[in-house]
Amino acid sequence: MKMKNLFIFSLVVLAVTGLVIQAYAGNPEKTGTAGGQELLLPVGARSAALGGSSLATVNGVEALFWNPAGIANTSQSVEAMFSHMRYIADIGVSNVAVATKLGFGSLAFSFQSVSFGEIAQTSEAAPEGTGIMFSPTYFTLSGAFSRTMTDRIYAGVAVKLVTEKIMGMSATGYALDMGVQYLFKPGVKLGVAMRNYGFGLKFNGSNTERLVNLPETEPQTPQHRLNFPTQTDEFPSSLEMALSYELKPMEETALTLMGNFINNNFGNDEVLGGAEVVYHDMFTLRGGYSYGTNQTDYLGESDYIFGPTFGAGFNYKLTGNTKIVLDYAYRSTAFFSDNNIFTLKLEF
Repeated sequence: MKMKNLFIFSLVVLAVTGLVIQAYAGNPEKTGTAGGQELLLPVGARSAALGGSSLATVNGVEALFWNPAGIANTSQSVEAMFSHMRYIADIGVSNVAVATKLGFGSLAFSFQSVSFGEIAQTSEAAPEGTGIMFSPTYFTLSGAFSRTMTDRIYAGVAVKLVTEKIMGMSATGYALDMGVQYLFKPGVKLGVAMRNYGFGLKFNGSNTERLVNLPETEPQTPQHRLNFPTQTDEFPSSLEMALSYELKPMEETALTLMGNFINNNFGNDEVLGGAEVVYHDMFTLRGGYSYGTNQTDYLGESDYIFGPTFGAGFNYKLTGNTKIVLDYAYRSTAFFSDNNIFTLKLEF
């Protein structure tokens, strides 16, 4: 009974919070104004191939990014994952994560880095470049705790440390994720998650300092060094709700249909859908689609840049409970090069 009450309490908290968020969320005028946009980059080829609609079904170490409740929703004792995505404009995103089951619950940790390559510095006096090259440093450290509340309920929470450095400027912030997964009845799963809530990012550093001549001072007066205040940028928070349904159309074949609604605090809301076919618990085909509401046209094109997603997976049992999992995802985009995501997992 205590577990049931805890689950009901969690849902009430998420629902009430969602109603509060609804009053301010889904605002297209705030698109692109949030800080820590790397928190939105997908991790794991399986969920990416499903268009991000895996909130109710994601489990194990990959759930650390999508819904921390799913970390405990696995029969494996230890999972390790490496994921790499070729993002737009030759940006590379790499993520290393590990999850383990303990007596009191499941723990997971991950490290993610974003590689931009070298960028030429420009200035007002040298718009073609100063000859100096720089490379921004973005990384995110995540830690999560997940627990099996009953045989049908999983709950989890994740904390993220976000750090960005660009030349003489740097910013650090903390974000929080919370999620619940619920097996409503055989084949039907529900998922709810609140993602990227925190205090945001505020840049500080030498580039905010300027030497200026104060007004009404005598000639030859030494210049004063002034520090200009910077603004705190909030994280791109969201409330997500999902439903999935699994059926077995043929022997040794499982088909899962998924749907997900995302209420974004810094952009239009999204509706996601996906389907996954697993044969003999070894070969997997996936597909998904994401739709941004309240889209606007730009020169005849929608301003929502993401399109259909596709992917495949291979699950091979080595010995006993040890498995190796290879997943691939392809996500089409408008205006930019399409995304390719590769994931390697070892499960014990």
